[in-house]
Amino acid sequence: MEQDLFSEFPPTSKAEWLARIEKDLKGKPLDELRWHLEEKITLDPFYHPEDMPGALPPLRGGRQDNNWEAGDYIDVEDVKTANAALLDGLKGGAEAPLFRLTFPLGQSQLEQLLEGAELSFISTNFGEHYTDKKPWELFGHFTALLDKRGTDKRTVRGSIDFDPLLDWSRPPIEELAGLIRYCEDFMPLFRPFQVNAHRFHSGPDDSSLELAYAIAKGSEYLARLTEHGLPAETINAHMQFSIAISKSYFVEIAKLRALRLLWANVMKAYGTPQAPFLAVHFAHETQDDNTNTNMIRASTQALSAVIGGADQLYILPANQGRQEKSTAFTRRIARNVQHLLKMESHLHRVIDPGAGSYYIEKLTEKLAEQAWEQFREMEVKGEFK
Repeated sequence: MEQDLFSEFPPTSKAEWLARIEKDLKGKPLDELRWHLEEKITLDPFYHPEDMPGALPPLRGGRQDNNWEAGDYIDVEDVKTANAALLDGLKGGAEAPLFRLTFPLGQSQLEQLLEGAELSFISTNFGEHYTDKKPWELFGHFTALLDKRGTDKRTVRGSIDFDPLLDWSRPPIEELAGLIRYCEDFMPLFRPFQVNAHRFHSGPDDSSLELAYAIAKGSEYLARLTEHGLPAETINAHMQFSIAISKSYFVEIAKLRALRLLWANVMKAYGTPQAPFLAVHFAHETQDDNTNTNMIRASTQALSAVIGGADQLYILPANQGRQEKSTAFTRRIARNVQHLLKMESHLHRVIDPGAGSYYIEKLTEKLAEQAWEQFREMEVKGEFK
């Protein structure tokens, strides 16, 4: 027989809670406990069910769970060394290696880099960290490798950090449209471009502005690519947002949740309110020269990303705050944080872990409202035209 475990606890109104708080403050104004995140965002020290009339639905976004891909940074300065790091990471449970390329790869170099990796089992991601970027050539080498191996390209997941509005004075939108059409026909799980929002990140106090810039840029891609005859649904299926997060635990949870709400609202204007794909990274300024502190801090940063709804998560190796190259040990610890969140905390099973938290829901709402207001102003100004 079921027992009502809460029957012995009578409901308490917000007025009763406020009276108790005022008594405990002993004359100190309650206003002093309010948190001013931004000029127009103020948060109360506590929230009550009366502040949230009606339970808000979880942010499902078409999800069946909260699973994410465990990322692993692979710095490519020497192809053979990078391949060894890749295989070590895959043995350690990495699911989404991100190759940070420091020079353009030829066909044979790409084959050597990916030797021994079953590409239909993982998400293969590339970032070109050099000036003469030609992502369409890199993509061509990658698809040629898949053909050479006889890999079913429809099973291949991954991405390229191709952001025309960031890296080119004359954005190669035509080339991007061609990549999307190819992926639509042959590689439906691959994302050949992204909204790289790292440059918009300046800490938690500017989170709404960061969100506004991110969706404004994404909206501009929708506008330009639909002019090339691509449906918005197809564009969104092959695009991802790359987001940086800080150390502010609740703000980052709410920021990611707000981004999911905001982007669904943008897509709604095209008749298809789809969710965004979020690749989440730690902001470099969140790391310091104490590797032990960084390792501990990584757990709460990763937790905020996961609760917020990251689709991919990349944790900085703990020694990168010292401007050192990552080691097998620091990469392993970065991976293991994610394994703990999945295998021991089971956070991948709950679709929206932050749902129902009055504080998180209210902060999400305030960030989304403020970001949407700023986004509309940017649209009027033609921010990314």
